[in-house]
Formats: sequence, C-alpha cells, structure tokens
Amino acid sequence: MSSVQRLYQDQQFQLLYFQTADLWQKLCEMHAELLDLTFDEYALLLENDIEGLEAKIKAKEELVERITKIDAVRKDVIEQVNVMVVDHELGPINKISDLLDIMGGIEVERTKKHLFRFNALLIDMIEKIQEQNKKNQIFINKAVHSLQQIREDAMGEKHYKTYNSRGATTKSVSPV
Repeated sequence: MSSVQRLYQDQQFQLLYFQTADLWQKLCEMHAELLDLTFDEYALLLENDIEGLEAKIKAKEELVERITKIDAVRKDVIEQVNVMVVDHELGPINKISDLLDIMGGIEVERTKKHLFRFNALLIDMIEKIQEQNKKNQIFINKAVHSLQQIREDAMGEKHYKTYNSRGATTKSVSPV
C-alpha cells in the first residue's frame, strides 16, 4: 500500500474531510442567506424603505461577520490537512482546487462528490451575490444622481459636465 493510499484510509484524514465538507455546507447555507438578504435589500431600495433597508444592511453585516468566523475555521482545517499531506508527497494546498484534488481520493468524495458539489454551489452563489450587489450599487448611484439634480434645480443652480473618451466625468462647470 502506497503512502497516499494509507493517507486516504487514515481516520484522522477522513475526519478532516468530513469537517471540510461540513464547513463548505455551512458556507453554502450562509451565502444562500446572504444572497436572500441582498435580494431583499434591492426590494427595499425599490420601495424607498430606508428603515427596512438599514435593518437589512445590519443583518448583512452580522452575517458577514459570522461567515468570516467560519472562514477562519476553514483556514485552520486546511492547515491541518496541509500538515498531513506534506508527509505523503501530495504537496501543500495553495488554492481550493488543490484541496479538491487531494480530498478527491477519499472514497466518499470519489463516489458522492460532496465537497466538489458544495464548492461549485458556493462559487455560483458568490457570483450571484456579486452580480446583485452591482445592481444595488447602480440603483443607489442613480438615486444619488437624481437627488443631486433635484437639489440643483431647487437651488436654481445649473452645472454642465464634460466627459472624457471613456465616458467618465472630467469636470463640472457652472455658467457664470
């Protein structure tokens, strides 16, 4: 039996696999909750519900703090895996694909692919969260721009903006 085969049959290594899969599952659940909060945030922006929006932002911040704590545990587990795999000629884990490759040799992962599927789901949710956050930011930027125009109109001020070749504002000029 090779060194790598002994590693895959080691109970401590298998326990680390299940801890890792459990952490990924928790991260998936938390990111699903974060995605829901991000969608709720957009709905509140559309409704102009500032009080509800503030509560939703606070809930998002608290969830991000919990995710950060779970991520610290994830890093500790990866360090433990690193200690075990270096002795078995598998090399250190520098990125998640390295972890997936190493854990792929465990019988449960080969047949069920729990960790692989959790990781794919996590990546998908993170991309959706980023996409929705961009939409939320665009909405906020448009609202701020509209408020600036309303304020300028109410104050009788008029500003003309010039743009560069990329379409970015270079300066604002007020007529004399």
